[in-house]
Amino acid sequence: MKKSSIASMIMAIPLCFASVFAGHGGLRADAADIKYEYGVFLGADPEDISDMESYRKIVIDAQYFSEDEISKLKNDGHIVYSYINLGSVEEFRSYFKNYEKYFLGVYKNWEDERWVDVSQEEWQKFIVGDIAKKLIDKGVDGLFVDNCDVYYNFKEEKIYNGVTEILKGFKKYGTYVIINGGDTYVKEYAKKNKSLDAVMDAVNQESVFSAVDWDNGKKFIVNDEEERDYFQKYCKLVSDNGKDVYLLEYTKSSSVIDSIKKYCAEKGYTYYASSTLDLKTPGQEAGSQPLKENNDTANALKQTLAGDANMDGTVDISDAVLIMQSLANPNKYGENGSDKSHMTQQGAANADVEGENGVTVNDALAIQRYLLELIPSLPVK
Repeated sequence: MKKSSIASMIMAIPLCFASVFAGHGGLRADAADIKYEYGVFLGADPEDISDMESYRKIVIDAQYFSEDEISKLKNDGHIVYSYINLGSVEEFRSYFKNYEKYFLGVYKNWEDERWVDVSQEEWQKFIVGDIAKKLIDKGVDGLFVDNCDVYYNFKEEKIYNGVTEILKGFKKYGTYVIINGGDTYVKEYAKKNKSLDAVMDAVNQESVFSAVDWDNGKKFIVNDEEERDYFQKYCKLVSDNGKDVYLLEYTKSSSVIDSIKKYCAEKGYTYYASSTLDLKTPGQEAGSQPLKENNDTANALKQTLAGDANMDGTVDISDAVLIMQSLANPNKYGENGSDKSHMTQQGAANADVEGENGVTVNDALAIQRYLLELIPSLPVK
């Protein structure tokens, strides 16, 4: 774009939004009843929404929620991530029989589930172009991606490449991608590529401190030291690569929960300790991480591309426009906005190029100055 065109837009943007800001009180506050950081409710249905109301970030299976229900959750102050199964298919899914020809075997301890050959182009197109797209179009803030462990169970180059292709497909939507577990794949990808940026934004690691004894009635037990140390090193690898870390534990033990709290406080991680395996029952207060004081999502995430507010892989005038829209109309374009092109968490982190007070008008102006080559780089030093 020519400099003269950018200059004209710089003049136009403040004028376009001046009248909107004149009567606007600023960003909406989080809902008053939100007390905890993170909760995982994969077994929940829309009628269970009241059980999630205390949690800021919630993980649901949005295939079973409508766009209006997700919009209501977001308008009530929640950040909504949706479960998506990358590497296996459950019998209860309507499309189970459609992919039987690609099944690789039964999922241990989950006999109604089958591992799927993720190298198949038909499966890749379906999971990325159909399922993920529908979830994004419903307005979810990110994808909680399960069963990248298909690569652990079937350690072949074609499976590794299939997982990579699907994850990159998710990231092309500009959404926040949390990998549930996936240590074998993620470690291999980090080793080969020296970066995790193209495939993920966070890991949700189950059972670091706790464990489930599947052979004795699914009893909750304390994880052994070797397993705990292994997964702590994995979490560190993810964190060292600039990605967020969430822990999902299964325990009722106060001593185990105390260990989880202490560890996450030291490392800056987020946790949720469930008292049941169904991930539906209302969260226990003891295992729920209290909402952080003055929590600023943009500051909590590392920038992937400074200035890229709309997560399209480039920095241009549309990023400045989205910043202004998110400030003028946060219910539509903010992090919890109803519009499908609203600013994501990662987009907000990228947008905060001034580095003070979160996303402000000054960030939009800094991007415009950068485009005019009035400043050499972003973020502003």
